[in-house]
Amino acid sequence: MSRRSRLDYAYAVGRVRALERYLVERAVFREAAEASDFSAALKIIYDAGRYPEDLIKAQNTAELDAVLFRETLALRREMTEILLDKEVLDAFLLEDEPEKALAAAERSGYSFLIDYVRHRIDLGNVKILCRAKYLGWPLLKLKKRLLHGGRIELKVFVDLYSLPFSEMCDRSEVSLYCELIMRGTDVLDERETFVVLESGIENFLMNYLRRARRFTFGPEPVFGYGAGKKKEIGLVRLLGVGKMTRLPVDLLKERISETYV
Repeated sequence: MSRRSRLDYAYAVGRVRALERYLVERAVFREAAEASDFSAALKIIYDAGRYPEDLIKAQNTAELDAVLFRETLALRREMTEILLDKEVLDAFLLEDEPEKALAAAERSGYSFLIDYVRHRIDLGNVKILCRAKYLGWPLLKLKKRLLHGGRIELKVFVDLYSLPFSEMCDRSEVSLYCELIMRGTDVLDERETFVVLESGIENFLMNYLRRARRFTFGPEPVFGYGAGKKKEIGLVRLLGVGKMTRLPVDLLKERISETYV
């Protein structure tokens, strides 16, 4: 483990504190969802954030994807430059592969990162479980899909498979996630959509990630900014695709989860 002094991150933390001012708030995304069309929606995001003019020149989702791909590459380069611990950088780069990210976070020794990734694994398993129950997967398929390394033992998810959604929160092991599970599964039963469950998961993770801003020095604020910016880029695409496909405003707003600022 090549752990650096927290003070070594003084410059990096100062840099991301300045960059945080350009992050786009959730309210702006919701305002953009009400815009008249694709171009007007992207203009609202452009005015509020820090994106190249290519964003507002995009005429379709393919051009939007090209812009956002370049933004993602730029973010990766920036994080590679200012995340001084290799293990923390690996945890950031592998965030969408939580089992690998957990191994990197554990090597880093930073408890905040470890807990964040373990929450991602737990909530990934919640989503897998709900999908398995809804689609009627064989139990063996569920067992193969579950992610290892979370706070909740895999046996708990296997035991919950045979219970109705309304009884999932009877197990104390899932109490931390109970509110989002109940709300998400209620909507799943009523409207046959996973949108509310997915938004609840994203909101939980973002609310946890925001705690990174409380650290004065260290990699946590840098990791938090990077993960928050990555999520923002995803929301820009969600918004653009939603407007291009003329998704109803209410449904689009429902998909806009919490942001880092």
